[in-house]
Order: sequence, then structure tokens, then C-alpha cells
Amino acid sequence: MRKEIGDYIFRNSQGKKQRLHILYMDQDLMILNKPSGLRVIPDRWNHELINVFDLLKDFSLSPLEADEQNIWIVHRLDAETSGLLICSRNADTHKLLNQMFEQGKIQKTYLAIVKGCPSPPVGSIDFPLLLTNHGKVKIHSSGKASLTQYRLVESFQHFSLLEVYPKTGRMHQIRVHLQGIGHPLAVDSKYGGFNSIKISDLKKIKMTSENEPSALISRLTLHAWKLSFLHPVQQRMMNFEADIPKDFQALLKALRKWDRI
Repeated sequence: MRKEIGDYIFRNSQGKKQRLHILYMDQDLMILNKPSGLRVIPDRWNHELINVFDLLKDFSLSPLEADEQNIWIVHRLDAETSGLLICSRNADTHKLLNQMFEQGKIQKTYLAIVKGCPSPPVGSIDFPLLLTNHGKVKIHSSGKASLTQYRLVESFQHFSLLEVYPKTGRMHQIRVHLQGIGHPLAVDSKYGGFNSIKISDLKKIKMTSENEPSALISRLTLHAWKLSFLHPVQQRMMNFEADIPKDFQALLKALRKWDRI
């Protein structure tokens, strides 16, 4: 599956080729740019589904025993979220990175396309979040304290582009917090968004099923864009940025043309 150092080529569930790119690697950690549609860890029910852990578990700097672990997942992204992911290459660094996440020492910036236009244009969302028995997260007074900050980057008639800065790392935090202020991700059927967005959804015309185009984007409109942290071993600042995916760019281009103010 490996095309070259830094690239893993695989086929998603629709048979489409995708690339998992290694942006940085040393003896302690790896920084990956994960495409949407790729799980981070093995699925609980279907172990045949391709995931980051299985793609990289045989990647090591030195020979290891067959049963020795050499990849540790530090944090997760939803399968349909693209962007930056940190993996540890040894148990000690894994522990240090976990502590840094818990202490808010790893700065994350996401790009999100949402419904509507948040007001004020810069704000904080601090609703407590509770994981339900059905695998869905909801805002609830007995939930865990959660904090998300955002900044409006660009607004359109019906949508907005935001920079989002999660200060805690709860499951589905950004998705539920944005829904909680009335501006869910543009595509997120689980938390108030659409299933997909087509050009015909933006144009003021009706199109028949025969000439209906394929979707501009049909996954979460959320991209883990930037990471900034102090290397836990080398003690030097690390800054990374993941290129904006083609489907995300395609939606922005269409919004600027068909949904501009």
C-alpha cells in the first residue's frame, strides 16, 4: 500500500484511491494528514475497514518483535473529518503527548463551513457535553466541561467559513457546539447539517434528476488545518498545516460564486 516514504495509497469503501500523507516523522512521533473517509482506529464491529492504525502499525525505525506495538494513537478525528493527526512512536512519548492534550498545550485550528453566520463574529462556546448510550453527544448540565472558540473568516448568504479552536477534546465537540449556537456544520446529518451539497443546491434553478451533478462535498465540512506544540522530547516548537482538500475547496469556490452576499 505504500507508494513512497510519506505516502500510503489505499482505496476507500467506494473503491476510490486516497492518500495518507506523513508530514513529519522522528523517533518519537509522526504527524499525518488524514483524508476524509479514513478511520483512525479499527472499527469495533468490522475489523476489515481500513484505518490509520493498521496502515502504520508495521512502520518502525528499527526491527521489532512481531507482537510489539510501535504506533500509539494520541487523539482522534472523526472518519469523515480530514486533516492533521498526531501519532506517537513509543509509550513514553504517548504519555507525554496525552498530558499535553489534557493541559491544553497542543493548539489546534480547524476550518469549518457552517450554516448561517454566527454573531458575534468571534466567540466562545462552553456548553457541557454528555455522551449518550446511542453514540451521540448532547449538551447537558451533567456533561463534561467543554470549550470551543471560533472566528468568522468569510460569510455568504446561507453559509460561513470559520476558524475553530477546540480548547478541550471531547467527542464530537466542534460539531455539537456549533449546532448548539444554531450554526451546525453545513454537511453533518447527525447534528443538523445536510447529507451533501451540490451546485444545484446553491443555484436558483431547478434541475432534473438526469442532469443533476454529483455532490461538491458529501462528508463533514470540517478540516483539522493547523497544529502547534512544543516537541515533548526535543523541546522545540513544531508548527504544521494541512493543505485544504479538493472537495472543501470546491465548496468554497461554489459558495463564492453562487452564495455570495
